[in-house]
Amino acid sequence: MNFVCIRRHMTEFAIVYEKGEVSDGDLKRIASFLNKMDIECKLYPESSILCKNGFVFFEDFRADYVCVIGSDKIVLKTLLGLSNSEVPIISLYGRKSRGFFAIAGVDSFPDVVREIVSGNFVLDERIRLCAKVGDVILPSALNELAIFSRESGSIMRYTLYIDGEIVWRDVSDGVIVATPTGSTAYALSAGGPIVKDVDAFVIVSVNSLVPTHKPIVTSSDKIIHVGDLIKNENVIVVDGQIRRTIDSDTITVYRSKYKAKFLKINMENILDLDTRLSKRIGFKKPYLPLEGLPPSAKLVYKILEYEGPLNRMELISRSGLPSRTVDYALNLLLSKGVIVRKQVDKDARMSTYAILQ
Repeated sequence: MNFVCIRRHMTEFAIVYEKGEVSDGDLKRIASFLNKMDIECKLYPESSILCKNGFVFFEDFRADYVCVIGSDKIVLKTLLGLSNSEVPIISLYGRKSRGFFAIAGVDSFPDVVREIVSGNFVLDERIRLCAKVGDVILPSALNELAIFSRESGSIMRYTLYIDGEIVWRDVSDGVIVATPTGSTAYALSAGGPIVKDVDAFVIVSVNSLVPTHKPIVTSSDKIIHVGDLIKNENVIVVDGQIRRTIDSDTITVYRSKYKAKFLKINMENILDLDTRLSKRIGFKKPYLPLEGLPPSAKLVYKILEYEGPLNRMELISRSGLPSRTVDYALNLLLSKGVIVRKQVDKDARMSTYAILQ
């Protein structure tokens, strides 16, 4: 991940971009545009973004606005690095991934900057979560805090309190506390509800052995304690980016005083964040780019849709199709732009294929 700062007339922009998501050509076009707009651009080395003792933070950060180019992972990591800040953020997708936070592609960068500079935007404010483990306060999470056993496949025992009142004693794979934004992410896949238009927390017991322990929605003004933990036997994961061993018997979860502020641009063909997040569920219309493709290509697409990213050998195994047929189907889907190929460990044979979100 690289970090750029640009300045114009006392207004400072920061651009965080993910390697592989922008090409050299993209960077040249961005630099040329900024030069024409009379905006200074300075590139910071990767060492400007530091990870230390389970924390993510920026060194010498100063900006009025942040533009993140890349996947949702980079958006979450950037927000963790700006945990004690409310600097407004806008997300653009790059060349390989298209996240739910992104409002447009990197090609729209000039239009987006013009709108920001002209003040043609409103702020979409979203609550974040804080967790206190012992005396340590972890960075604020936009999506969720997840608590699990350190040992994979092991259950954990804990007691859930809300404002000091015992809610349940549970035995499960773990517990998730999510924001309304995060209610469409990990918590949703664990069986939680989608929360909209209200500041609330969602608490989801993951695969509880107690059938009556259903997801809970509670006010974000409440203080949540996950207690009776065995020290050093569990971990807490913050937005999927920070993983820390819990060296205390209790975790305190509460609303952060710092909100995440997303810029909503008034441009055509741009959906607001709630609409994009809500697209995770609901009925989908037939995907028109698949029309006219052979059954083999549609089968490969459906397998990727249901199972997520797979490599070539996995697709051959799951589809039961000959290798030549799978290769033909993949080439057709790539040419249609409905799937993407990602290389793993610099080995072309280990490339994975995924649906273009």
